[in-house]
Amino acid sequence: MLINHLYRWACERLYAELAWSYDWVSWLVSLGQWQRWRALALAEMQGERILELGFGTGELLCAASATGRAIYGLELAPAMHGLTAQKLTQRGLATPRVQARAQAMPFADATFDTIVATFPAPYILETATLRECVRLLRPSPAGQNSASRLLIVGLWVRLRHPTLQRMMPLFYGAPGEAWLERWQAQLTAAGLTATMTERTSGFAQVSIISATLKHGADQPPATDGAGDG
Repeated sequence: MLINHLYRWACERLYAELAWSYDWVSWLVSLGQWQRWRALALAEMQGERILELGFGTGELLCAASATGRAIYGLELAPAMHGLTAQKLTQRGLATPRVQARAQAMPFADATFDTIVATFPAPYILETATLRECVRLLRPSPAGQNSASRLLIVGLWVRLRHPTLQRMMPLFYGAPGEAWLERWQAQLTAAGLTATMTERTSGFAQVSIISATLKHGADQPPATDGAGDG
């Protein structure tokens, strides 16, 4: 459909020459709820070392860094790196960041306790991305449940009021059962055990996918350190 092509084109512009307007557009489309929805991810993060995939304009990186968390960022778009660097400098924060694709991340094996992505593009469930996440998550000690996990917040957002939902079908809506089964199968095939829930935030239901390493999942031996790019 033409509308879908236009939507993808607009999204690409927001990560390039129109990056300066990204925060404003996000606020407008979410009717002022963007920061509130993103805060759900901050509350769900666990462990000592965290990686954010596709950090955009860096708001979550800044928020997590301000709490003293050891958080790293990965983003492909140069414009987003520039905006994030400005924000970190203005707020007196420092966070390691790399410019790379999620399908080939320049970090050592078994580095992170939480890998988080908020309102991500479809790349997040690509086989190569999921394999990289499994490689980077720290395995749990023998006999213990894994706390390491991939956290995906906002893969879908469902507006609670039917009228609002009908007005904004391009941006919001719950996936059908077939899509949920497909996503669950992709996560399972990658070696992850996933739960899919929704959290109420204002006038919306925001999805949260929490996927932990399956016991016995194939994972390369750990190496020391994390690459900062």
